[in-house]
Parts: sequence; structure tokens; C-alpha cells
Amino acid sequence: MSSFLANMSHELRTPLNAIIGYSEILLEDTARPDLRELHEDLGKIHGSAEHLLALISDILDLSKIESGKMDINLEAFQLGDVLGSVMSHLAPLAERNGDTLKLRCARDLGEIKTDRTKLHQILSNLLSNACKFTHNGRIELSIRIQAEGGRSWYRFEVSDTGIGIAPDVLERLFAPFVQADSSTTRKFGGTGLGLAISRHYARMLGGDITVRSQPGVGSVFTLRLPQEAVDPRKAGVILVSHF
Repeated sequence: MSSFLANMSHELRTPLNAIIGYSEILLEDTARPDLRELHEDLGKIHGSAEHLLALISDILDLSKIESGKMDINLEAFQLGDVLGSVMSHLAPLAERNGDTLKLRCARDLGEIKTDRTKLHQILSNLLSNACKFTHNGRIELSIRIQAEGGRSWYRFEVSDTGIGIAPDVLERLFAPFVQADSSTTRKFGGTGLGLAISRHYARMLGGDITVRSQPGVGSVFTLRLPQEAVDPRKAGVILVSHF
């Protein structure tokens, strides 16, 4: 099944990328007052295609995880570079929902050795979830450096003042396709893949993701990563998840 999903995901992404590309060209060509209605319709097509592409990419990632074919690429880089990119990417979504988006951290966080792309995806998933379930509220990403077990760790906390998560859902929150309930899915959308993938990535990089939440008050997702990750394959460990 995982091989089938991977093949289908590749086949679906090619025409979707074409739709996104052509819609972007048409959006530029129709950016005139007399074509406003057409421009808005094209914007909906473009947005829906990008959303579907993101879902397909999640399915492809999930299939790689289940088959043990997900690789990591470790490199050393300034943590602030990734944080700046993530916050810039999420700012428009927070603004649309009337949320205040804040970054709380030291001026110089130094260098981290991990998989840049996967770290970016984990933080983007956690922040986009916070934005999705918070309206006219506050979302904050805070980062601290901690020493534990003779190693340095980064602790990322994404907190929000959104709808919160019921205790019975918390126990299965990181399983694929889990949403709080059917009404939440209808109202906010999504497949529930992001958190499952994010936790697997965190564990591949030597860390983990935990959560605490209170319905009607908000949620706090905590990501812990070592300052210097070790490739699990080189360490003789292959991490495979059977969800």
C-alpha cells in the first residue's frame, strides 16, 4: 500500500504543479480592476490546488515513513535563519485570522546541526495548526537552550489561545488522520497527517514532540531537539513507524 501511495502521489503532483503554475500566470494577467471577479476565482483555484498539493505531499511522506525509506540530511546552520523563514511564511495566515504572532528567543541562538528541511516543516506544521484553531487570539513560538545528559538541547514551544484539545483526543493526537471530532474537521479542514509526520521527524532527529492542552483555553506543543543530531542510519538504527 505504501508503494502504491508513493507512486500515485508522484503521478498526481505533476498535473497539480501545472495547474498552480498556469493559475499564477493568469493571476498576474488578470490583476486589473475590470477583471476583479475573474481574478478572485483564479485565486480560489490556485489556493485549492496548493492545498491539495500539500495534502498529497503529506501522504507521500507518510508512505516513506511506513516503508522506512525516509532519509535525513544533517547540516550545520544558524537556527535564526530557519526561524525567520518560518515566521514570515506563517505571518499572512495569522493576520487573516486576526491573530498576534510572536517570536520569543535570545538574540543569538547559535548553530544547530540537524535536517534543515524537516525542522522547517515541523515548526511550520505546529504554527499553522495553532493559526488554524485560533481566531483573534495569540500565538507564540519560544525557544530556549537547555543542558541535559551532557548534551545541549533546543526546546521549542508553540503556544496558542485557541479552541484547545479534549483529554480523550490528546491520547491519539499523533496518529494519522486524527482530528478532534467531525465538526472540527468540517469547520477547519485538514487530514490530521501533519502532527504524525512531525513527531516522526522529531524522533528521527533524536528528539520528540509533546503537548498539553485545555479545551477553550489553548494548547502548548513542545518540540525538543539536540543541538547536534546523529543520523540514525549511521548509528545502526532504522526508525520505522507502523501507525
